[in-house]
Amino acid sequence: MKEEEEGERRLIFCFKHSRGILTSSSSDGFVSSGVKFAEKEWLVGKDQRNGSEALKLLVFGDSYVDTGNWEKSSGSWHSPYGMTFPGKPTGRFSDGRVLTDFIASFFGVPSPQPYMWRKSVKKPLFQYGMNFAYGGTGVFNTMVNQPNMTSQIDLFQGLVKENFFTKQDLEFSVVLLSVAGNDYAAHVFRDGKEQDLPNFTGSLMNQLEVNIRRIHSLGVRKMAVTAVEPMGCLPQLTAFYSYENCSESWNSITDFHNRALQQMVQKLQLENAESKFLILDLHTAFTSALKTRESTAGSSLNPLKPCCVGSGKGYSCGSTDEKGAKKYEVCKNPELSFFWDTIHPSQSGWESVYSIIRPSLYELY
Repeated sequence: MKEEEEGERRLIFCFKHSRGILTSSSSDGFVSSGVKFAEKEWLVGKDQRNGSEALKLLVFGDSYVDTGNWEKSSGSWHSPYGMTFPGKPTGRFSDGRVLTDFIASFFGVPSPQPYMWRKSVKKPLFQYGMNFAYGGTGVFNTMVNQPNMTSQIDLFQGLVKENFFTKQDLEFSVVLLSVAGNDYAAHVFRDGKEQDLPNFTGSLMNQLEVNIRRIHSLGVRKMAVTAVEPMGCLPQLTAFYSYENCSESWNSITDFHNRALQQMVQKLQLENAESKFLILDLHTAFTSALKTRESTAGSSLNPLKPCCVGSGKGYSCGSTDEKGAKKYEVCKNPELSFFWDTIHPSQSGWESVYSIIRPSLYELY
């Protein structure tokens, strides 16, 4: 049992660390398995916005929502990432679209441009918001040298001070936050003990609350924050069990976190009745989508097994050797796999998740 627990500790660090380091394009006009992108599903307060200005989506968090903020030397900018959409790497940690793209499609706007491109693209391209998310980051500092959530908000606040985003922009904006999984990975890697987790979760919630209040104080009135997915069911951990079972201990951590998140968000909502704070229940969505795929695929496809894997010890999806030869394997039909690599859903997986959380997004109107 000790050996299994130590293996999980190593694996959880590997998968969360690699959420940011796997060593943008908009999605308007494209259709993916029935989801139309940037085709307005809902006219968002057009009569209140002088008839023309679009809703802005402001994104903070990690690789589940990052659409290209990492430098192009990172793995998410190399094949086979992006092979499904748009056919080449775009900095997304998937074979195609990620959560941000689907949320943007709900609001009828293209995915917001990454922050790192603010000086190389024209300002009108930012009329739909901006993506400040960096894969591998968390509420606190993690194992990657990229802006944590506080620093991402600093970047955002700097643009507000420059009047890049006006008061009216913020009033009609929606914030999407994807956080927390990488924090637990970093905590464990730094020799955090299991008995310390309740206190660590408390500290995490306190800082997350500070960050949400800070965004709210800048003028944003609608925010959606993700619950943590069932971390124990991510392939980097289920590989330890031949992709047959999830890690109960890591799913317990997930449950504890999500209960604390629920309490914190309820408190914020009670104190700010004029605003909306929404939890996007990725835990239920992941669990439901995995069960559905298991029941429909039968024994022909294991939903816990990723599509793209390394072809040997020390290699992962997208790896190459010193001669540039591929050291990874990709399944024949990525659209049938829920997971793209050992951490991230495929585009098809994200579409399944989106279809489950989509009804809750109407609460942001």
